[in-house]
Amino acid sequence: MENRTKKYNRMKNLIALLLFGVVFSSCNDDLLEVTPLDAISEENVFTDPTFLQNYVYNMYNGIKPHWSPGTGAYIGMTDIAVSAPDTHNRAAGIRQYLEGNITPDNITQLTNIWAEEYDFIRRANIFFEKIEGSTIDAEVLDGMKGEVHFLRAWMYFELIRTFGGVPLITESFSLSDESFDVSRNSYEECAQFVLNEAELAINLLDGTTPAAGKVSKEAAMGLKARMLLYMASPLNNPTNDMGRWQAAEVATKAVIDAGFTLHSNHEELFLQPLETNEIVFGRTYTAGSRIPDWGYNYDYWPSGFDARQRLMPTQHFINMFQMENGEYPYLPDGMTVNPSSGYDEQNPNVNRDPRYYSYILYPGAGPVNIIDGSKSTQRLYEYWEDANPNPDNQPPYENPNKVDPMNNQTLFDFGRDSKTYWVKGLTPFHWRVQTGYTFRKLLDFQGPRASFDFDYSQTTVFMRLAEFYLNYAEIQIALGNEELAREYINMVRKRPSVDMPDITSSGEALLRDYRNERAIELHLEDMRFWDLLRWKAAPGNIDMDPIRGLSSVTMDWSTAEEGDLMGTLHYTYGEVEETDPRFPWPGDYYYRFPIPREEIQRSNNNIQQNPGYED
Repeated sequence: MENRTKKYNRMKNLIALLLFGVVFSSCNDDLLEVTPLDAISEENVFTDPTFLQNYVYNMYNGIKPHWSPGTGAYIGMTDIAVSAPDTHNRAAGIRQYLEGNITPDNITQLTNIWAEEYDFIRRANIFFEKIEGSTIDAEVLDGMKGEVHFLRAWMYFELIRTFGGVPLITESFSLSDESFDVSRNSYEECAQFVLNEAELAINLLDGTTPAAGKVSKEAAMGLKARMLLYMASPLNNPTNDMGRWQAAEVATKAVIDAGFTLHSNHEELFLQPLETNEIVFGRTYTAGSRIPDWGYNYDYWPSGFDARQRLMPTQHFINMFQMENGEYPYLPDGMTVNPSSGYDEQNPNVNRDPRYYSYILYPGAGPVNIIDGSKSTQRLYEYWEDANPNPDNQPPYENPNKVDPMNNQTLFDFGRDSKTYWVKGLTPFHWRVQTGYTFRKLLDFQGPRASFDFDYSQTTVFMRLAEFYLNYAEIQIALGNEELAREYINMVRKRPSVDMPDITSSGEALLRDYRNERAIELHLEDMRFWDLLRWKAAPGNIDMDPIRGLSSVTMDWSTAEEGDLMGTLHYTYGEVEETDPRFPWPGDYYYRFPIPREEIQRSNNNIQQNPGYED
């Protein structure tokens, strides 16, 4: 697609790029070790296939990691997880977003995705310019060209789902350019560019069998299908053009028919090796390739286990997990127990969807293996206070076990993840925002909470078959084919390790069941926030207030006998008062983010701001 404007980006020249030493450190441990680009000449970079592949690997870093909200993954801002601002690196941006106060001047406190993605787009553009007339074997070069077309498409996809239409720039910035003026292309033009790039990648990668973690033809097919789904969704399809849904249907079915299968055990999808039978595109990490910090462990590790626990599930999300009989524990109001479910508020963790036990740590869950520094132990998640404390929770304690039989550690009437445990100085962390739950999905309990040297076993899944089954179900709902929609939702639910009852609903109930299933299956995979935006379903979800959780959990030891690790828990549900309030959804303009003011100024004010954010 021809670029319609003068090309624009930060005033960095090619030499600065070549000195950039951080390269993609491998999609898989089996891939080649890369050489720092500052150790070779520019000529060698673009004429030697090994060096050029390393250059391409560098561009994989333009795919933002899921776990870091500051780099553009907004998992901390939806109804899936409470944002605990005092534990976030970029706390102010998250708080301002939830208050409805995000502006062109403070948007970079939340995300700097505009500058980051355009930086990698510039590297892709340089690649295409420098390989003109290359003597590298055409088959080898075509594979790398396919990768870069995919990566450039991915980066533009991220930009347009965040901002809408953005400038389409397909040439690198040159110091000889007369002007840096640039204007925005329309959303439709940008979306078509993503589709065109994906199609080029599909053709160039056809017949290749890349190593796990590298871009493949099927990954490009997946990106094309995802782009078409976004184009068909209410935010970008206000007239509900059925042709858009039909185009998404064809592309999504092509991914489904590409030979993938659901992996039998859902827990194994997020641990090495990449389960390529289901995962369309994913990534593993080495100690040197994690971005940033220590990854998932550092952000999700429970605070009682000496960690900062940035994010945690809300009661709203916990309530999405059905009972094993397929009934929701609560009625849609989230407060009234569903009488046909068999759910007991005082025994809430029994007979739930198997994914509940895999993905959530709740009071009494476990045991799990904990490694932190010199400490290694197995124990339960002990989020409870003493139901009948002595003054100041002093001994003697009623717990019949003075020593944990699993690890020989001292036991108390209060749990080792309780606030009392922290008040007594027995753990360094217990953040003020607590819902009583923490995420278990994505944690590597075989490794330490935080180590720059440990090779954690987690994977990051960017696309997998279950998503496309659910995408296809959404498309069929839009097209009025409810029976086919239920079939594909139930495929996900029938995974052997899940085996939940079939969905049988229709109409609005089917739409609720679909969206609920999607939230459960794909949580923490950078989906839910964007789903709520493209559905125009933010009110009552993103701005949900108050945040609810377990306001009190107490342990009565009078029923316990020696050897019992637990007595009787009593649960109180309510508002988590420590969370920052979420303000009412500001309006439709908030479905797009403001373009950073500095970027508008760099364009000599040729870039127009998104509606609702103008001065």
